[in-house]
This record gives sequence, structure tokens and C-alpha cells, in this order.
Amino acid sequence: MAEARGKKEDGRLKEAYRAAYEGGTAFSSAKQLQAVLTSGEIKLKPKTQNIAGLQIADLLAHPVKQEILAEEGRIVAADTFGQSICEAVRTKFNRHLCDGQIAGYGKVFIPKQE
Repeated sequence: MAEARGKKEDGRLKEAYRAAYEGGTAFSSAKQLQAVLTSGEIKLKPKTQNIAGLQIADLLAHPVKQEILAEEGRIVAADTFGQSICEAVRTKFNRHLCDGQIAGYGKVFIPKQE
């Protein structure tokens, strides 16, 4: 489930979700994704519905994004509350099985194609 953003953005998100579900990604096969996703179609809900799970996702995603951008030298890290959130969830990141590395596994930076 995700928050709706607009007709064009929602269409692009639905298309990307469907493509990942049916064909996998560079990181996970379609079979792996289908085993953990509940549907072949993403559910989009407006922000006005104030869904608790989506609010928590927002609370976690923004600080983690900021941390990744800071690690990549794209921004200067300054938000101490966000750093506290990142510290609290750090044990939940996917890690490489052999060496426990998070970068490239639980935190992946994919720069925009320009």
C-alpha cells in the first residue's frame, strides 16, 4: 500500500509495481517478490485517509533517505531527530549474509539518470 500522489504519478507507480511483481528487479526475482507481496496490484490510498501504517512509513522513510543522501555526499546531515530514528531501525536493515554489510543490501543508492 502507498499514498496516492496524483493521476500521472499513481499510474507510473502502478506500472513500476506491476513490472516488478511480474518480472522481478535487479535485486529480487519475480518469484521472491510474489512470495512476500499480497497482490499483483498496488493499493493506493489518499493521504486524507490518514492510515497509520503509511504515517509510520513516512516517519521512517524520510530520515533514512536523508541518511543515505548524506552518506553519498548529496546533502549535509543535520537532523538529530532523524538520526535517532535511523539508529533505532538500523538493526532492521537487510545485510549481506557473510559480512553483515548494509550498503548495497539494506540501503541501496540509485542515482537519477540524467
